[in-house]
Amino acid sequence: MAKTIKNIPVTRPNPPRLSEHLRELKDIEESGIFSNFGPVNQRFEQELAVTIFGTGQCLTVCNATIGLMVAMRQVLGEDRPRERRYALMPSFTFAAVAHAALWNGLTPLFCDIDRKTWLPSAEHEEELLKSHQNEIAVVVPYATFGNNLDLRRYDELSERFGVPIVVDAAASLGALDADGRGFGSGFRWPVVFSMHATKTFATGEGGVIYCADVDRVKRMRAMCSFGFEAPRVATLPGLNGKLSEVSALTALLQLKRFEGVVEHRRLLSEAYRRHLPGWAQQGSCGKRQSFAFQSVLLRESLTPMRMAIVEMLRARGIGVSTYFSPHLAEQPYFSRYGVAASLKVTQNISERILTLPMFDTMTDSDVHDVASDLINSVSQLEGEAIGGDERQMVEAKTSTPAYVAANLTSDKS
Repeated sequence: MAKTIKNIPVTRPNPPRLSEHLRELKDIEESGIFSNFGPVNQRFEQELAVTIFGTGQCLTVCNATIGLMVAMRQVLGEDRPRERRYALMPSFTFAAVAHAALWNGLTPLFCDIDRKTWLPSAEHEEELLKSHQNEIAVVVPYATFGNNLDLRRYDELSERFGVPIVVDAAASLGALDADGRGFGSGFRWPVVFSMHATKTFATGEGGVIYCADVDRVKRMRAMCSFGFEAPRVATLPGLNGKLSEVSALTALLQLKRFEGVVEHRRLLSEAYRRHLPGWAQQGSCGKRQSFAFQSVLLRESLTPMRMAIVEMLRARGIGVSTYFSPHLAEQPYFSRYGVAASLKVTQNISERILTLPMFDTMTDSDVHDVASDLINSVSQLEGEAIGGDERQMVEAKTSTPAYVAANLTSDKS
């Protein structure tokens, strides 16, 4: 009987369907305002700040990479000493943050991660801050895979070492901290979120910078509009980072249904834990993680088989990936222009990780299918490996002179 080929991709983007909101689109057309922080964008920023954070302000950007670039540039200021050349960040993250640092004239300094949470290692961050005293210009922690960072600790680090913070929270929109507030709420430094199609808050393309410091938000807004603090008068470093009104409408529609999206994905993550008992998974911090997908770790003995497992699952119609492998310090461009400290945990996690499917329309039955096929694939490969080892042992044994002599004697008798 032929095997059933499933159709379960790693992700299936599900932004709001603008074809179902023609009236709102027509309103934008009739307004004649299509960008430049227009009325739809203003409404989204305000509703997001109230709904998710309860305090502070939000600034939309055309994508989160631009958001990271602008946030870093703003906190660095205009009189940064030349010796402050490093941006401290984990190597276990996406390329955008390292590119943003390089675009700001900084050198990425890669730190290790925590073995349980996969967040930046607090011990290693502190060690590097001490060993590179007065050389680190900014700390850019990553809230790994929609997790929650301890922002109180980063506020304390900022005070103690005199460095600003920019949080890369790409997938953490919808996460709840230990107090049950939206991750980032009340933080005085910029927190940058992504609204890319693959994220939990999917719009297609876009980003949001949250900050409790409203004056900082005001300056970043001007920077996103060519540095204009007055009409067509540049007083700050600038670029064009504005979100269009159509993209803002998509974001506003997504906000209305967002709580259901985050909760559904939380239940999918719980289902993965039920269907994959004993498999190592990321430790969540805070009251709720915002899941863009689900990641698990292979046993170390299975590491050499990882790509074979990936290919077997893909052949069965199940999308699997390996975020973040290779990690940044292993990638040619960043190995050339970055600096890596000891990354033992990062290397271990990166070599063992499997990224499993998660999307808005996924069901518990889909999770069961993914988990079952993963377990079966591993069992099959382990069986083949054991069989191969046994064959090698038999071949090694039967090729020894003593074995050959003994069997020759037996044949003669």
